Amino acid sequence: MNQNQSINTGLYSNTHMAMACCMEDCGRDDCVQLTEREASVCITLCASGEAMSFSQLKQAVGLHQEILSRIVRRLTVHGLVAKVEGKYQGRCGE
Repeated sequence: MNQNQSINTGLYSNTHMAMACCMEDCGRDDCVQLTEREASVCITLCASGEAMSFSQLKQAVGLHQEILSRIVRRLTVHGLVAKVEGKYQGRCGE
């Protein structure tokens, strides 16, 4: 899969990626399309089991800070990531 392809987290519910990053009650029309990078960030946060600082997340996913900042902002807007006490936490199907 290249960087321009996206993953529909609602349609592929049997994959690890969808389980980690799918919003509850996700229907066909309200699912978030994730790029490979966005899915990687989401999965990293969910797999960590605890909130991560931006620096920890940056090191874990290996993305430039500007790119990561845009991804985190988008995931937060869509409810897939939450900022908790200055750190980021995946909202893994909550």
